[in-house]
Amino acid sequence: MKRLLLAAAFAALAAAPALAAGQPRAAWWMENDYSFGSNGLKKDSITVYRKASAAFTTGLNLSFYKDTGAYEESVYSLRLPLMYSRAGYFVSFKPFLYPVSAYTRSGAYGGKLYFLTSIGEEQDDTYTHLILSGAWAQQKAFLSEGGVLARKTFSQAAVEAQVEKSFYNQFFFLASAAGFNEPGNGAANSTLVKPVLDQADLAYLGTFRPVTALPEWSLSAQIARSMRPDYDSHIYAGYSKISFRRAQKAGSFITGLKLNLNEKSTLDLAYNAFKAEGDAPKSYYRLLLQLFF
Repeated sequence: MKRLLLAAAFAALAAAPALAAGQPRAAWWMENDYSFGSNGLKKDSITVYRKASAAFTTGLNLSFYKDTGAYEESVYSLRLPLMYSRAGYFVSFKPFLYPVSAYTRSGAYGGKLYFLTSIGEEQDDTYTHLILSGAWAQQKAFLSEGGVLARKTFSQAAVEAQVEKSFYNQFFFLASAAGFNEPGNGAANSTLVKPVLDQADLAYLGTFRPVTALPEWSLSAQIARSMRPDYDSHIYAGYSKISFRRAQKAGSFITGLKLNLNEKSTLDLAYNAFKAEGDAPKSYYRLLLQLFF
């Protein structure tokens, strides 16, 4: 069971699949996920988790992002993850809300359901995980078509499949694929003006920056290496390809180092290079601190 939860401990809110992450034993814990980089990006997320019982874990997340481009004022969001684990599987449900602000006049709400289970028998710290997820969201935003602006409401949905493989608890490989439906009410064929929903709430996109353009699909691969027993840390790298409906395809590369500072804290330091076709590359940095109590 412990191996089953390695990838799922922070799946409800993590910005990337939690390769080689540990299942916390504390009664409650918190994390601060801060990103910054190109175009003056600032993105911060604070989450508190609490084990309500041996099987249930609940949480509360508050986050915001802003930059010097289209989102000069902060965009806020709220998430309320619920996680349930039993022998052989792990399930989480994460509802989210982006309140409508006077600045963007856009908002969104929805939820993501995530399921993880083992494939085959685990032996010698070698295992395979199958991860399936589905998400739905309702957005309200301005749509521009032919120079005409109209504020409309439209829905989105995404499905995702991931496979994670561990060899002797030293090497970890993860591959994922996600598909997004074609939103209705004219959104698929229009340019969205200041939409607020980060599409990473629907599926993994492999980037630290908020992605508000409408995706069609994404493909990702990651590898992680444990440095134990010499060092209590992991190094990892990954690449993602994203196809959008009204924007050029983009590639995103991530590399990082996760350190177990002591029994009650971990620190994740990472770099993200993001490049849209025909655009200059962008650089982003992430600091993720987890504290257990």
